Amino acid sequence: MFTGMNKRMKGMMGFAFAMCLAAGTSVAQAGEASTSASAGSNGRGPGTASATAAYNGDGRGFANTHTRSGNVNYGRGTAFGVDEDGVSFSVSQALAPRFGPAFASTFNISVGFDGEVNSSHGSSVARGGRVREVNAGGFAGSNRLSGGSAGATAGGRTGSRGRVSVETKSTSNRSLFRR
Repeated sequence: MFTGMNKRMKGMMGFAFAMCLAAGTSVAQAGEASTSASAGSNGRGPGTASATAAYNGDGRGFANTHTRSGNVNYGRGTAFGVDEDGVSFSVSQALAPRFGPAFASTFNISVGFDGEVNSSHGSSVARGGRVREVNAGGFAGSNRLSGGSAGATAGGRTGSRGRVSVETKSTSNRSLFRR
């Protein structure tokens, strides 16, 4: 009789522990929007294009991607979300025509309901060479416990005699008041 009750108690304690963990993670989870895009061309035939988009948070949001390959290779990812901590937005796109330079860019911003603003942007340009590939991506999110954050990445590659120019920047403006 005691062993049966002991198993039930262990099961109930395990269930209670799991519920506490689930409740704790939903309260601490911040809203974050993230995207990435890449495109490449080899000067012959169709090239490549890809994109990702995601919104992770306890609020409402959406994420969308669009890609196209052919004479012009294009990828775009867009993510947006709102939760109790603020608004997060991220967009990344990449373009690589069969001839000419390839270009990728990203823009990310989060605005917390406490007035904190975090943003980042980046770009990449690949010129010259027959093979040109570019990529860019980033994220932005807000969290009332640890503040918000935003970041951007960009890169690319070319064949011989090519050149890739990359720039990224992130800024954070803390609010003057806290909830």
